[in-house]
Amino acid sequence: MAATPIPSPRSSPRSPQPIRSLSPIPLDSPLRTHSKRNLPSTLSSTYPHGLLSGHPRTASQQASFDARKREIINTMTAEQIEKRYLEVTEKVKEVLEEDERRGREVDEKIEALKMERDVERRVWERVKGKKVGG
Repeated sequence: MAATPIPSPRSSPRSPQPIRSLSPIPLDSPLRTHSKRNLPSTLSSTYPHGLLSGHPRTASQQASFDARKREIINTMTAEQIEKRYLEVTEKVKEVLEEDERRGREVDEKIEALKMERDVERRVWERVKGKKVGG
């Protein structure tokens, strides 16, 4: 079943085309209601079998997806597909955990720099006060 291509503006000038943003839909968007199996609920899509970016597939993306899916189904058993899926989701989880760890490290570094800046500002105010008053 091939995806129906979106008509071009020339073929239907009266029907406005939705503007599709290239940026991902925020992970905390209420539009993300469809969770992915074996992945954290923060990686939900806006529709079943959707992309993690939150956007629907284009016609060419859907055709490519369908071709790859047929190839996988024809060359692998259900057990092999399930095993591979679990391997890939495990890798995604590892990347997410690493990103969270790095995020915490960055937050800690930012907090340390804020404290350092606060100390420097207080010292500067004292030095400035002594010069004016002294």
